[in-house]
Amino acid sequence: MSEHEIVANQKTILGHQASILENQKTLLHNQAAILKNQAALDEILANQKTILANQKAILANQKEVAVPHR
Repeated sequence: MSEHEIVANQKTILGHQASILENQKTLLHNQAAILKNQAALDEILANQKTILANQKAILANQKEVAVPHR
């Protein structure tokens, strides 16, 4: 293999390594976005649990009001 071919191969390898680094950077950004979305979903779930608890309390209060007091 000539020196010219070796240099050409090294340039190709460097280009591939640069692409890999760029892909890793994109992957890290995507993982960060996923974590952010998971945190938002956790917050939604917590809100849904609160809403359910409130609905149960409202239902209990409605039952209490509906019972005729003697």
